[in-house]
Amino acid sequence: MARQDTSPHWRDSGLTPLLFYIDARGAFAILLVLLKLNWYTISIAVVVITILSFLNYYKIPLVAAFRLLRQLITGPKKIIVERK
Repeated sequence: MARQDTSPHWRDSGLTPLLFYIDARGAFAILLVLLKLNWYTISIAVVVITILSFLNYYKIPLVAAFRLLRQLITGPKKIIVERK
């Protein structure tokens, strides 16, 4: 029989960490809810986890999502400013 290699491979280090199918970066929002329990922090945590799950589903990195958001805010045309 072939031996199964159960050690992690180096290429798996770039994967998004998950906690029970939820993006692990959302754990900070859950920690915020546990530290200060009110409706505002619960709603913020739900929104953050929903956004991170959406990005993970479509395999969009967080940095690329911020770049896309910046492009949507600033628009496609750039202004050239000349220095003197």
